[in-house]
Amino acid sequence: MLTAILVDDEPMTRKGLLRFVDWQRLGIQIGGEAEDGLEAYELYVELRPELVLCDVRMPRMDGIELAHRIRQIDPDCKIIFLSGYNDVEYLKSAIQLQAVDYMLKPIQMEELTALIEKTAASISHARSKQQEVDEMREQLDRSKPELAERLFKMLLKTGPEFESEYITVEKAIARLSPELLTKGWYQIAVFRFQTEDALQHWREEAEAAAAEAGLNVMTADMNGVCVALLALSSQRQDDLPALWLNRLTRRRGNEERGVVAGVGEPFQHLKGCATSYEQAAKALSHSFYRGWNTVIWYSNLAPQQNTASLFSQQAFITFEELLRGKELRAASEWLDQTINELLLKPPLDVESVRKKLFRWYVAMTRIYSETMWEFENDYLWATTFMSGELYMIRKFMLQRLDILQEALDQTLASDKSVIRDMIRFIQQNYNQDVSINTVAAHVHLAPTYMCILFKKEKGVSINDYITQYRIEQAKRLLRDRKLKLYEVSHMVGYQDPNYFSKVFRKLAGVIPSQYRESQREEG
Repeated sequence: MLTAILVDDEPMTRKGLLRFVDWQRLGIQIGGEAEDGLEAYELYVELRPELVLCDVRMPRMDGIELAHRIRQIDPDCKIIFLSGYNDVEYLKSAIQLQAVDYMLKPIQMEELTALIEKTAASISHARSKQQEVDEMREQLDRSKPELAERLFKMLLKTGPEFESEYITVEKAIARLSPELLTKGWYQIAVFRFQTEDALQHWREEAEAAAAEAGLNVMTADMNGVCVALLALSSQRQDDLPALWLNRLTRRRGNEERGVVAGVGEPFQHLKGCATSYEQAAKALSHSFYRGWNTVIWYSNLAPQQNTASLFSQQAFITFEELLRGKELRAASEWLDQTINELLLKPPLDVESVRKKLFRWYVAMTRIYSETMWEFENDYLWATTFMSGELYMIRKFMLQRLDILQEALDQTLASDKSVIRDMIRFIQQNYNQDVSINTVAAHVHLAPTYMCILFKKEKGVSINDYITQYRIEQAKRLLRDRKLKLYEVSHMVGYQDPNYFSKVFRKLAGVIPSQYRESQREEG
């Protein structure tokens, strides 16, 4: 529905227009009436109608002056002049003001209705065209970031194919982002965020922070890394990327939701993007040592050192021996000290350090596989060693060693408890048919594992312990001369007295009767 206002100093004319024109059919609502130009202007400013039907000669402000003022606000407003005077000067003014028409009174309603209908159709058509233009502009605006990102990614290429595309890309950027080409110097920064939430909004955050820092910026996602092309006014503007990063961090509102940036060397021509990108990516990799919320400049990187001294085969053997010897607290201290030494040295090759530390971790899982796999999370260790910073790997490995130590302590305590239970069972049942199988059944362990555990703890086999305990008890019973030798044999678990005598002689050096006599002589 369109809006129109009626302006005429004659009330009868206004009433006639309201009565005899079918405004509803024409899709027009009358927003208001005015009896002079000044009142009409105030009404126009309030309603902003698309159509004005206006008398020419009126008190205080005539129709021509009203039209002038309306045109200053809205050149597209449709104006139809109504006049009782066939005045050439007024007609010229109407033409200059691009009025729709200049109708003389008395008004022919059929003719006026046809004119209004034609004008309304013209307004609707113009609206439709403008909507199409707006939609096209909006679509173009929406596609600009995607197009800019594609062009930026092409600048990050190297090789012959880039040389052939460069001029075309530069021209396209000049049309899309002309402000980038007016600065003279450029720099590539690559950065990443610590949280998924920040990563999802990084482009709008980066561009907003760049605007605050006075930077022109073009952004892209490149192989999972956020990349920005910074346009600088001079070669040495090291403070701007740092300011940009600080604003990014502040905009996130929490230092713990970190961001880290690597910055390449500045360059003058867009052809230098690929080289600066490689430099920035290398600088970013050193966040492995430095952690979050920092800017790492490629120009400040020290030459990389060889890892041989810290990660030699002998170092690995030392760590492995501590693990095998169950000296896990010593292994933790040794690992912590090694990483401390690593941080004090000039940065070593990051991927090499990752691989070496992962090799040490594999040694832990291999030696303590049964315990490790009970708590290990495949995704966690994979992401830690593939993309985690050094402090994360350090924390991860030390935590695992602590868990292993705790499990080992619990196992040792449990083993000692089981051994005590085994000994108690043997001592209570030595006079019966006690054997490896009966003891194993009592403590609910596999016989083979139980034998290994007992031998490791006590230094003798279970059978030898049972035999030794029986013979010690037999010696005690032999002091009682009322007991027959076969009775003593039965009381310590031997049903065959001859076999008992043979075993007794093997351990005591004499047969049972000789032992009894020797005890009487001593007594």
